[in-house]
Amino acid sequence: MQDYQLFSIGIEESILTMVHKLRNTVEKLIFFQVLDESLLLFSEDNLKLLAHYAKEENKTLVLLTENRELRQKAAGILPAAESIEDYLSEPAAEKDEQRSRAGLPKWAKVVLVAAVCVFVLLAALKVGLEYWMAPKVVVTVYPKILTTETDLRIALGELNVIPETLEIKKVATTAATGKTVVGTQRATGEVVFFNQNPKEVKLYKGTQLKARNGNIYQLTEDVLIPGAEVVYVLDVKSSQTAGQALGFIEAIELGDQYNVKAGEITELVESYPDITVRNLNDITGGKSETRPTVVQDDLTKARQQVVELLNKETVKVGSGEYLLPGSTERAEPVVVYDQKVGDFAPTVTASGTQKVSYRKITGADVQQKIENILPNLLPTAYNLVSGSPRVKNVEFEKDAVKVSASFELYPTLDAEEIASVILGKDPEEAEILLGEIGRLTFDGLKDEESLLPTRKQWLKVVLSDEYDADKTFVNISLNQSI
Repeated sequence: MQDYQLFSIGIEESILTMVHKLRNTVEKLIFFQVLDESLLLFSEDNLKLLAHYAKEENKTLVLLTENRELRQKAAGILPAAESIEDYLSEPAAEKDEQRSRAGLPKWAKVVLVAAVCVFVLLAALKVGLEYWMAPKVVVTVYPKILTTETDLRIALGELNVIPETLEIKKVATTAATGKTVVGTQRATGEVVFFNQNPKEVKLYKGTQLKARNGNIYQLTEDVLIPGAEVVYVLDVKSSQTAGQALGFIEAIELGDQYNVKAGEITELVESYPDITVRNLNDITGGKSETRPTVVQDDLTKARQQVVELLNKETVKVGSGEYLLPGSTERAEPVVVYDQKVGDFAPTVTASGTQKVSYRKITGADVQQKIENILPNLLPTAYNLVSGSPRVKNVEFEKDAVKVSASFELYPTLDAEEIASVILGKDPEEAEILLGEIGRLTFDGLKDEESLLPTRKQWLKVVLSDEYDADKTFVNISLNQSI
């Protein structure tokens, strides 16, 4: 009969009391009868803690529970069964497996790790010695680069044609050809009014007078003209002297045409039967000047000039871009002027804007297209050096683009094939055999007369992507169209 200790684990138990019970028993097999009310053992961390102390005490702890969920949680951590009889009736192999899942003792782990380390060390030492003693050579192959040029025709439909719109602005200035005389000062002077009526007459400011040439003047202030003096002899009128008054006038408009000689102003515009007027002195002070004036012909000339400038402006695309011939379309120019007909100005400035639409392709798109199609056109023995294609010239044909391009190739290299060719040869023979496709360097040979290994497994071939700087020009004519 196997010795064991049985404890009932209820809701009042804690992990500390369980550990205390585990430590204070002399039996190596301990059963914890777990009631469903005890929720502590449903925690995976608590189960691992109990398993740790069981290993530390070198005891076997078995959980007894009818709860399937708890038995599943304990799997791999602690052994679990429904009853003591079930556990004791299990085959020994299953018990050992449960114990192993619960964890090995610390000393067993140390021994196991040490054994594994010794085994790995011995195996590595054996492989190292075999590798050190065996012949080995590293062959690095630097492929030769071939530079070539060819022409390709690419259909426009295969390229990304980009529409663009450009707004052109130009300015043209032309001299005004019209001339206009403009008055700058008014003519002024004085006149004498004569009144033949015995009653005085008052003329108000603004009263207009007229010269013989039709010029109109006006009073600058009110004038009171006294009545005429009549002399009677024996109740018979013998003589009469007209009343006189001095008035100051000015021309109603600016200009030197209102300057007149003495005696030219002879009448009033309105009807005053008994009043006459005369300028005893010249009317002077009127001034005029000639100013340039904008006429319609000036606007027309300025427009023609700005339109010519717009039409001369050609479309310029950026570096690495190509303008499609015949794709340029110009909208009707929009022209505005800084002056209008009749304005006093020495010049007329016309500002013109015009929208120009065109289509273009980019060199980057052409180069990308070349990089995509060249690998399919090359001889099978060569590969294209990535990024090497360069567009040298682009010519437009009817529906295609003729592209002159340069690019670099390198021979197709295969490490297995190179190894099979140079196995058992000396370095000089290997150089001769593969001299057409690249340059070889050897690491690991003791002297120049040493033969390369005859066992392929000790010959390592490295294909370098640092291409040989010595380039050879070849003429590969493709002249393909797509």
